[in-house]
Order: sequence, then structure tokens, then C-alpha cells
Amino acid sequence: MKAILRRCPILLLALGAALPTGADEVPVLSDAAKPFSFVVLGDLHYKRPDFETRKTVATIADSIRDCDPPVAFVCHTGDIAEGGTYSVKDGKRVFRLANHDETKEEISFAMEDVLGRFHLPFFIAVGNHDKHGGGTAFPEVFLPLVSRELRSEVTRSYYGFRHGNTCFVFLDFAAADLDAQRDFVLEFLARVRATPGVQHTFLFAHYPLWPLIRPGFSSERFTGSLMPIFKQFPVDAFFCGHTHNTCAWVRRIEGATITQIQGVACQSSPELVPMEQRRTLLLPADELSYFWGYVSGPPCGFFLVTVDEGVRVQLRSGAKVIREFAWRQSGKITDSIKPPPRPPVTVTEDALRQAKAVALVLCPWAEERAEIGVTLNGERVATAHIGPTMRSNAFVDETRIPIPAEKWELLRVANDLSIDNPKSAIFGLGHAYLEATLRDGRIARTGVSKRFLFSATEAEGNAARIAHGWKIIPGDAISSVSLGQPLGPVRLRFPVPER
Repeated sequence: MKAILRRCPILLLALGAALPTGADEVPVLSDAAKPFSFVVLGDLHYKRPDFETRKTVATIADSIRDCDPPVAFVCHTGDIAEGGTYSVKDGKRVFRLANHDETKEEISFAMEDVLGRFHLPFFIAVGNHDKHGGGTAFPEVFLPLVSRELRSEVTRSYYGFRHGNTCFVFLDFAAADLDAQRDFVLEFLARVRATPGVQHTFLFAHYPLWPLIRPGFSSERFTGSLMPIFKQFPVDAFFCGHTHNTCAWVRRIEGATITQIQGVACQSSPELVPMEQRRTLLLPADELSYFWGYVSGPPCGFFLVTVDEGVRVQLRSGAKVIREFAWRQSGKITDSIKPPPRPPVTVTEDALRQAKAVALVLCPWAEERAEIGVTLNGERVATAHIGPTMRSNAFVDETRIPIPAEKWELLRVANDLSIDNPKSAIFGLGHAYLEATLRDGRIARTGVSKRFLFSATEAEGNAARIAHGWKIIPGDAISSVSLGQPLGPVRLRFPVPER
């Protein structure tokens, strides 16, 4: 660790306040009035004993060596450690929390590896996995380093600093006192934004303000505590992670314009699947003036942010630029680089009947294993089982239900889907679509249902003490039936050739 400190003399880490209690001065990394860049990483999840994430970090670090302007520091939006292991017990997928020593081993290794790869100051917003091991391993690793650098005892889990014309604030999504954290940020930004020449503000946290496709992965209390900040100050962007998706959007809500940029480094996909092609968006479309998103992230994915009079953000896969967007005024974003849209695969009803494979794809929530029947255009076509799912994976993992070939004659361009519940189980189904592999190998998909189907009313779920699903889905997206009744129907439509 002493070697790390010598390499990074301005080191600041999460769970350390860069503004000591009672201090009037704002910590300043650089007063130089010149352009600079910084890197944003999300969800590295270093996992013992192999720590495979180190390969991803090495690739990212190598890819930024020649950036212009040079990278000044690295930011992380939390979950630098895994903090446990997954296993299957009694047919259920469970997560075993790491103990104190195991968590500390992961955090210590992650810290040394990141600093050793980048040789740059490193800032982090604490993640939920970082709090494992009884909640003490993370501060034990980081607080001594922060205190040594600041020459004062550091005890808070949120902090801020200024670099050139920009201020940075790192937040704790689960701070013991969210009101105190909010008040700190308001006071800090008022002081920094009063400094001549300061033009930009960035906030960092692990939890998103609102998740786009992964329900339940936010905190209303945390988001609510930040709204006074967004209403009072122009914030260029709020960076976050947690859901293992990659996206950027601008939302106008309660008189505030909010830009959220979200990424993940540990969960990658060679093919970047647009969210709207496989998932139902959980935010109202009319509130999003700017939006793009992918179900996962690219290999070795990160954001490279350049700050001058304006801000430029690149989504990168190593050295490859996948997207680039910029703004000079908060919320007014323009794209300069983006992948060309892939045209949808269109079909005719005759082509559907000659397909090579057809499946219903959906994301369930079922705390116990449940049997369902699939009815397509008025006829039963399949029986399947769903669940059990971990609560944290409610409406996340896809289940594919094959439709047998002898039933393909039922397929239409516009299809009505219903779900039977023969054993009166309590469950929910979301993100449903039909997928057909055509004779030429192309894959055609319907649009994704905008409805989340529940097999019981919320009152029935509460009575059975199984009501998690209702609590994480926006009320206007829920369709519930009485227990034992068929769910639906919903309309699933394939794209057709233009005339």
C-alpha cells in the first residue's frame, strides 16, 4: 500500500469525505484552466480467488495511455468487489455473502490492481457489494489511505472536490443519514459553483436514480434525497451502475433536467442489444428527451469523459469508440458517433409458418416453481415451468418457451397471447415477445409487451406474503387478474415489409 500511495499522491477513495468536517476550503486537485479527461468504470466485481476482472482492467488501462487531453484520474461507480458466491440450493439460486476476511481480500486486491494498472488518482462511490463482510472491510481498507492523504480523520461516506473548472461529488446510496448527505452536497456545490470559472458538475453513485429495465434496482429514499440538488444546481451528469446495463438518458421531472449515464465493466456482450428490442422501458417515453441503452455492456466497456468549455463522452470498448455524445448546456445532448440502426427483420404470415424455430421469450418473477400454460391466438400451444427466481433477479433473466412446429399455423403478424395458471400459483411475467428463426437463418421478433402480467391481485399476494413483484413495477404497467384466472391477453406484433 505504501508503494500505491507514492504512485498516487492525490489519492481519494469512497467512504472518505474529501471535505473534512468544519473545513471551509474545497479540496482542489488542479487549478489549471485547461481541458482534461477522466475515466468512468462501473461494477468491476473483483472475485476471489481468481480475480479475472484484472484482465479487463489491464485492457482498459492500456487503451487510455495516449488520450488527448490526458486522463487526469479514474472514477468508479461502485461494486469493485463481488463479496460472495452464487450456488443452487433446493432448486433455488442463492447468494452466500462473503465474510469479513474474504471481502477484505477482494477489496484489497482490487485496490492494488486498479492503482497499479492506471497509475492515476482513483475515486469511488461505494456499492452494495462493497458493503458485504459485515460492512467493516471496505472502510478498513480505504479510510486509512484517505486520512493519511487528507491529514485528518475521515469518517463520512461521501465527499467532493474540484478539478479545474469542474466539481465532482461521490455519494453513498445507503448513507446512514441521507438528509445530512443532501445538506452536505447542497452546501458543497453552493461553495464550489461560486468559484470564478467553475462551469461543470458531476455526481457519482452506485444506485441509479431510476432503472430503465431492471425493476427494483433503485432506492426511492436515495433518489428523493437528491431531487433538491437537481432542482437547485445545473448538474451535467449523474454517473451510476448497479443494474449491469449501459445507457444514457435525459429526463425532465419536477422542474429539473437530469442526465443519467450508466455503465458496467464486468458483464459484457459482443453484440450490443438495444434495450427497447428486448425489454419494456420503465420510464415514461414522453419524459425522455434523449435516450439510448443496451441490455449489457461491451467487452472492456467504460466511459471516457473530456471536459473543456463543453463536455464530450465516449462509450468505449477498450480503444474502440462505440458512441460519442456531447453538450455545452446540461441536458442538451447531441450525438457525434453512434452505431447505425439495424433494420428490423420483417415477415409475412407465410414466412412465419415456414420458420425453423419459434419461441415465446419472457422474464418471470416467481418465488416458487410455477406451471404455466401458453395460449396463442385462442389455442393452447405449450406448457412450461418458471422460477424460482431470486428476488434480485425478478423480471431480469429470460425464459424461452419453444412453440412446437405443429402449432406454427396459428402464428399471425399480430398475435394474442394469454397465460393459464392451472395450479393457482403467484407469479409475474414481463418483457414478453415472440421470436421466430426464419428459413434463411434471420431472426424476426415482435415488439416487446408493455404490460407486466400478474397471476393474482396485490391483495392476494400480500395475504400469501408474496408481494415483492408488485412493489417494483410502475402501477400503470401492471395487469393483474384474480388468482387462478388466465393472464392477458397481450398483443405481440411482428414487423411487416413496407408496401
